[in-house]
Amino acid sequence: MSTPELPAQIEIFRPGVLIDDAGVERTFTADDIKSMAEGYDPALREAPLCIGHPAGDMPAYGWVQRLAVNDAGRLTMDPHQVEPQFAEMVGAGRYKKRSAAFYPPQHPSNPKPGTWYLRHVAFLGAQPPAVSGLRDIQFAEADQGCVCFSECDPQQPTHTTQELSMDEKERLAKAEAAAAAEKEAREKAEKEAAAAKAALAQFAEQQRKDRHAGFVQFAEGQMKVGVLTKPEAAALPEVLAALADAAPVEFSEAGSTKKVSPVKWLQDFVSTRAAAVQFGEFEPGAGDGSSSVKGLSDEEINKRALAYAKQHNVQYAEAVAQVCSFTG
Repeated sequence: MSTPELPAQIEIFRPGVLIDDAGVERTFTADDIKSMAEGYDPALREAPLCIGHPAGDMPAYGWVQRLAVNDAGRLTMDPHQVEPQFAEMVGAGRYKKRSAAFYPPQHPSNPKPGTWYLRHVAFLGAQPPAVSGLRDIQFAEADQGCVCFSECDPQQPTHTTQELSMDEKERLAKAEAAAAAEKEAREKAEKEAAAAKAALAQFAEQQRKDRHAGFVQFAEGQMKVGVLTKPEAAALPEVLAALADAAPVEFSEAGSTKKVSPVKWLQDFVSTRAAAVQFGEFEPGAGDGSSSVKGLSDEEINKRALAYAKQHNVQYAEAVAQVCSFTG
């Protein structure tokens, strides 16, 4: 069984000389009807569907999604988010009369001053309409009643809700409860989604900070052992951070394909470099990279200095000095 719905393009107003529910004669032209349709903005103020003319426009059993002017020059509405129980009762002819209430152009609550703006559309029972001659709502083959006009002051409502049967009251109570529960669930879901988004953002920021701290620690460690100079150690964490989210790279090595992240590759490259600073007294004319410092080659000095720096947690330069002093 399909869910009951109200049809689109329901006529709610027409041009002409009309008398409102307060007995005031008003003239509406085709341009007035056009401006009503073009000026309606549900994002600014969405007109509800009500029973009778409640002072606060509530409870709402649906909403007016858009207004338009049909080929006959009448103002029409497209309803949406209509409570199924309410749509079923309207479709069954329980509320044959409809009354459109507007904010006058100079009303202080008018969201678009200077033009008539739809406030709500009231569904009535046996109450006579103020506007006759409008096309009835079409529910399949059924003829469900005419559209009527009402200008309603929010402080002085001109209509009261007709007496409802127990069955109608029960249905409307269920509809109101369902709407309230849906609203509560929607608000709860929105709050949970916002909280989850905030937590994810906080987690991502903490991950970024921890990762950057690791890059700084790596760079400082390489500076201590003499692989990086101080300016290089200062720049390296920012370079690693820029590469952190880059896609892995593939390359061939020893006949096989390896895949590694740019960060890991750069860290491995830096950590396997020779020391950037060489200490020692080179023999005159030595051209093979070897040197003699109190009987030790550069390779031996470097090896001992690295071990000393690691053991005593000192910078490489200090370790070299200590190693050289031990070999005197």
